[in-house]
Amino acid sequence: MNGRDTTERALAVHRLLNAQLPVPAEPLPLAQRIALPDVHPPKAGLVATLARRHSSYDFSEEPLEMLELSALLRFSMGVQRFVPAYGVEQYPLSMAPSAGGLDILRAYAVVRRVAGLDHGVYRYEPVSHELVQLTDTDPGAHLAEVYLQEEFAWPPAATVAITARLDVAFDKYPLRHYRTLHVDSGVAVQNLYLVGTALGLAGCAVAGFDDAAAGTLLGLAENEIPTMLFATGRPA
Repeated sequence: MNGRDTTERALAVHRLLNAQLPVPAEPLPLAQRIALPDVHPPKAGLVATLARRHSSYDFSEEPLEMLELSALLRFSMGVQRFVPAYGVEQYPLSMAPSAGGLDILRAYAVVRRVAGLDHGVYRYEPVSHELVQLTDTDPGAHLAEVYLQEEFAWPPAATVAITARLDVAFDKYPLRHYRTLHVDSGVAVQNLYLVGTALGLAGCAVAGFDDAAAGTLLGLAENEIPTMLFATGRPA
């Protein structure tokens, strides 16, 4: 069985679990690239960060700073190092490791209140540490359709959406890897919690969302699925 056939089987499982039909891919219109500022790692001890790490539902109306969003993305899902692999000399390995080191996971920032950024949806590019702006409108109303708990749509300053690329996963692995890519997403979520905690941010991982609505909001192709949302902002 080739990778495309396995991807189709995984999508069938995914649709069955979510009781949803596929949503036609509608790529989002903008493609403006925005360089994120360089940042230093947060200075916080691991044990102290683990002790303080928790889900928070209480967000301030104050916007996030660009530096805070940059650090959150850089140290949770940015590039850790480059190694010779898959036929290239400088293959990027992520701060959130995945099976086989494959470039399966993507991060999107759905921005409502970040100083220096327009409202909208942005795709994170870890190698260049940039955001690609995909829309420029307030996503609040769309987030209210995505989240099953509407209180996550409006108070957080931003939502980091984690997605998985099935075509990349199943070019190498069998259908069983559908389970593993969700484990990979869980590793990324833990990174978001720990880095966010070290930065003094509030955050909450949310698994209760409408997959089809999330795919539409992010402009995902059919072979890329949302796996987790992480609402974040300054604590109230």
